Amino acid sequence: MVGEGPYLISDLDQRGRRRSFAERYDPSLKTMIPVRPCARLAPNPVDDAGLLSFATFSWLTPVMVKGYRQRLTVDTLPPLSTYDSSDTNAKRFRVLWDEEVARVGPEKASLSHVVWKFQRTRVLMDIVANILCIIMAAIGPTVLIHQILQQTERTSGKVWVGIGLCIALFATEFTKVFFWALAWAINYRTAIRLKVALSTLVFENLVSFKTLTHISVGEVLNILSSDSYSLFEAALFCPLPATIPILMVFCVAYAFFILGPTALIGISVYVIFIPVQMFMAKLNSAFRRSAILVTDKRVQTMNEFLTCIRLIKMYAWEKSFTNTIQDIRRRERKLLEKAGFVQSGNSALAPIVSTIAIVLTLSCHILLRRKLTAPVAFSVIAMFNVMKFSIAILPFSIKAMAEANVSLRRMKKILIDKSPPSYITQPEDPDTVLLLANATLTWEHEASRKSTPKKLQNQKRHLCKKQRSEAYSERSPPAKGATGPEEQSDSLKSVLHSISFVVRKGKILGICGNVGSGKSSLLAALLGQMQLQKGVVAVNGTLAYVSQQAWIFHGNVRENILFGEKYDHQR
Repeated sequence: MVGEGPYLISDLDQRGRRRSFAERYDPSLKTMIPVRPCARLAPNPVDDAGLLSFATFSWLTPVMVKGYRQRLTVDTLPPLSTYDSSDTNAKRFRVLWDEEVARVGPEKASLSHVVWKFQRTRVLMDIVANILCIIMAAIGPTVLIHQILQQTERTSGKVWVGIGLCIALFATEFTKVFFWALAWAINYRTAIRLKVALSTLVFENLVSFKTLTHISVGEVLNILSSDSYSLFEAALFCPLPATIPILMVFCVAYAFFILGPTALIGISVYVIFIPVQMFMAKLNSAFRRSAILVTDKRVQTMNEFLTCIRLIKMYAWEKSFTNTIQDIRRRERKLLEKAGFVQSGNSALAPIVSTIAIVLTLSCHILLRRKLTAPVAFSVIAMFNVMKFSIAILPFSIKAMAEANVSLRRMKKILIDKSPPSYITQPEDPDTVLLLANATLTWEHEASRKSTPKKLQNQKRHLCKKQRSEAYSERSPPAKGATGPEEQSDSLKSVLHSISFVVRKGKILGICGNVGSGKSSLLAALLGQMQLQKGVVAVNGTLAYVSQQAWIFHGNVRENILFGEKYDHQR
């Protein structure tokens, strides 16, 4: 169970007993009730909505009326549903991901498999709603319209039979629209839950890292914006084409029954069209994957440009940086244009293929001198239009699935990455506040440590004893090695070389140097944000760090000071 929230992430309760089906899916089962006029207990009206209200989004009517009468603000809007909150869904996804990692290991763990387990019940319900929608969409145009046209040709037809067929046609069309709206309502809520769960999980992992040297800022921004939206689109569109095989079988059987073998001509056009559409969707995804890499570079370059704007202005580097950004943007735009052209062509194929299938089928049927009546012709046209209705969503689904696979691979890289162990130790002398003894550090992320923890600890003790006579002096020597030639150690580029100094209690130490000499890197080393290659970095107690550039998020002064904590008036 996640905290005290109502969303159950396990089949077991707090006492370890297995929950029943009704206990696990009680809120969802209540939503299946057609109308719930007495349900007014949930803080968000969507949790009290019945089936009709949920499918038609009529639970939003009170909010829309309130917005018409007065201005809506964050305080006047209903609170977010507990079932859709990031805390609840992220914890549930974390449990599923940890189970997958424990089962097969971090490298073989499949994030797509965890995504499927996270939303499989809702996806199956969406497929059921789509199947019912397809059945209603096929029965109305193909069967009922065929019967209505035959009824009009009869001279002795009964009026009440025609009226009954018209009412049945209206009922099937209404039911088709209802189940289609229900499928979209389920998909939207599923997509929101998946997006917030994975975004929160990735953000928590990023926050747990002391430094982001192994991932660029542009990649982080793209993962939390573009990649999370790709997962949203995948959860929204991918379940919809699951009914295409059922629809194809039904249409082939019915067309062969009323038209004969010539119906296979039109069906073959659709069968040929599907692989072509999938190829164009994959080509579009390839262009977009290439564009994502260029976008990462552009965002990173823009971030460097804005961060160092004073330095760029001082040395008059504006034109050079502008040309670099414009060149990256030009390459990104070309890739996006290619992807847009392919996507536009793929979307335009759906209505064209339907027309081609109808013309070829009816033309071949007439050329073979087979009988063709108005009821048969209208039924065949309606059947192919029903197929177009479902297959038109296929390119969007394939595109969303291909982009989601890329996004899941990028997110998995962050989820399986672990923050390196802290190299900060405690100095042996209680009067020492800071101690660096022959410390060599780098910004680059080391994939694997060759030294075992025990060997590394012995090395630290040996270096500490060796440098104690030099470092523990009444007057600390200046820090050496902050700049110098590039050295390679374990295939990593060192930034700070053989730094040794000590700061005792009550002393003040100032560090001076040119731009790029390593002053900020030295402070980052004391904060544990770099990679220690050799030597010792020891800190006694805690550190307070005032950044050169203040980090202020979107909010008022109180929120920036409290930083998520509760306001204490006495303090």
